[in-house]
Amino acid sequence: MTQIIIATLALTLVHIWLVPAFFNRVHLKYLLGSRDEGLELSIGAARAGRAATNFQESLVPFLAMCLLAMINGADLLVLAQVWLGLRVVYLVCYVGGINPARSVVWIASLVVLVLMAVRLL
Repeated sequence: MTQIIIATLALTLVHIWLVPAFFNRVHLKYLLGSRDEGLELSIGAARAGRAATNFQESLVPFLAMCLLAMINGADLLVLAQVWLGLRVVYLVCYVGGINPARSVVWIASLVVLVLMAVRLL
């Protein structure tokens, strides 16, 4: 489970920093400045930002359940791997504008979180 948590934290770095930075690389001066003024984002940058926000919303419950599984000796490894895989696919679908697959993948990742919670009870 430790490897899944580390992989999830790596995905967090990709979601929150690398992908948005890639789409905002044309605004390097803005990124290196104090960001006092607004910035008009490209479609890709806006999608990356929304995907990152969505990821952050599910990250805390996921990590909490992983830690509870480690403490309680519950076997959530396969579900955690599935969730992580779904979140990678979600990022690709969201940034790539692949609809409605993005929504289906999000629902599947939510179902996996619920299944993890049920296994912990």
